[in-house]
Amino acid sequence: MTRSIRIGDIGNYCEQQVEQLLRATVLETDRRLKERSPVDTGRLRMSWQIGENTASGRPAAPGNYRGMASPPVAINYQAGQERLGNVYSIHNNLPYAEPVVMGTGLPPSWGGAYRTRQGTVPGFPDLVAREMQAFVAKNWERIRARG
Repeated sequence: MTRSIRIGDIGNYCEQQVEQLLRATVLETDRRLKERSPVDTGRLRMSWQIGENTASGRPAAPGNYRGMASPPVAINYQAGQERLGNVYSIHNNLPYAEPVVMGTGLPPSWGGAYRTRQGTVPGFPDLVAREMQAFVAKNWERIRARG
């Protein structure tokens, strides 16, 4: 069914739809990165953060987070208030995050790779980025179809 929108409200309607997609994309990307992070103590998983116009923030304090059913969303912005024109980043400031998630520069004792529930997957942030491109395209089509 076609929605009736006054001509003066078209811009606001379109902006709201795109911001809704932006919000879903940011939170889904964060969820997928955390879900695929290898877990020993869980600190790497807990240290993913969402930033609005910044990529700064502190990693999770040392400790054992392994027993947590699902890690909370660590954010340095207000979730649900995503706006067009802002830049959103999902980052991990642990010193060992890059070698672990990209599978490079790991000590020989790691065997050159790591394990997740999905198996050995070096470079999973790149895979998540590609998945999110498809996520955005699919959900944009849903928004367009709703009218």
